[in-house]
Amino acid sequence: MGKKYQNYLSYPIGLFIALLIFSVILLFLGYDPISAIVSIPTGAFGTPNRISETLIRFIPLLLTALAFLIALKARFLNLGVEGQLYIGALLAYLVGARMGIIPGFIAIPLIFIAGFIGGVLWLAIPLIMKTKLGINEIFPTVVMNFIAMFVIAWLTTGLLKDPNMNNPRTPDVPESTWLPLTDLIFVFYIFMTIFGLVVTIKMYQKWKEGKVHPTLYLALAFTFLTLTIISLLKAIEAIIIEAFSVYRLHVGVFLVVIIALIIYVILYKTTIGYKIRAVGQNPRVAEHGGVSVTRVVITAGLLSGGIAGLTGVMEVFGVNHFLIKGFSPGFGFQGIAVAALGSFHPIGVIFAAFFFAVLQKGGESMQRGAGIPVDIISIMVAVLVLTVLIIRKWITTRNSS
Repeated sequence: MGKKYQNYLSYPIGLFIALLIFSVILLFLGYDPISAIVSIPTGAFGTPNRISETLIRFIPLLLTALAFLIALKARFLNLGVEGQLYIGALLAYLVGARMGIIPGFIAIPLIFIAGFIGGVLWLAIPLIMKTKLGINEIFPTVVMNFIAMFVIAWLTTGLLKDPNMNNPRTPDVPESTWLPLTDLIFVFYIFMTIFGLVVTIKMYQKWKEGKVHPTLYLALAFTFLTLTIISLLKAIEAIIIEAFSVYRLHVGVFLVVIIALIIYVILYKTTIGYKIRAVGQNPRVAEHGGVSVTRVVITAGLLSGGIAGLTGVMEVFGVNHFLIKGFSPGFGFQGIAVAALGSFHPIGVIFAAFFFAVLQKGGESMQRGAGIPVDIISIMVAVLVLTVLIIRKWITTRNSS
């Protein structure tokens, strides 16, 4: 088995060991581990509404992981993603709240731009301290998180507070700025379209390289191309008949996957991406090779802060439709674990974010059904991440020895 495929084994092995440890903990505490573990998939996928909520949780987890990942590739440890998503949400709210008479096709792009700028501005201070003053970015980015949270808390209980509400929140943003809802069937067909198209292209490349027999290639290409066409036609049909559900799932689920694919192209198919990775691997060698390390770090940092700001936009304009104190349950910090689980790769974090979302939403069901405290569920997620990382490191060390 190739080394590449051996690394993939860390996921099922890590999951098995983590569930085993989790089961022992549950037995020790007097809970039924089987019913608890079974409640995870049912809690995440048991009903259309649960699937919708799982995908809604997937959106911020993926964005924050991408924000952390792209900065890390340039050796900039952005621990301020949480603060950047708060300020991105704030600036987007300040812009969106004044767009009641502006059509959605104009208002929505403007609030995304505002959110991106908000995240960039909030990261600009640690970025300047890093590149101009040589100050390590860890402390400034962490401190900026708390400042951002305090700013939101102050505004939502004072200047921006909705006088008709007891909760620390603002009035609703205009409906024209809400992200459009989508349907689970439509989501499924779109992702199947993308999957079929990607596999068809990959098979073509393997056939051109002589790695796949022509007969096998024709059979597989026909199968996946048919899947692509049927899925695309079904997606178009869903749009025509407007078969959209009443659930909260919005178009952000498509946007975040597109953003992940764009980040992949930037990092692995462009010159600037090569420079970012070169700086991340060895800044001195990159600088001797003619790469401006400062410029690369600033570029990666600005992208990171902007993506973090978009996370806040998705939550305010796609889910809540208002700004509220503490609307993020730590997405910025959870994104670090998601990025690690996804091997710090833009495609890997798509699956890692989805897996995290399943664990979190399934864990909530576990809490309701089996009465297991939410803190134990958080321990399970942490154990899973650590187990996968340890096993992956062991496999890598074993392959290199």
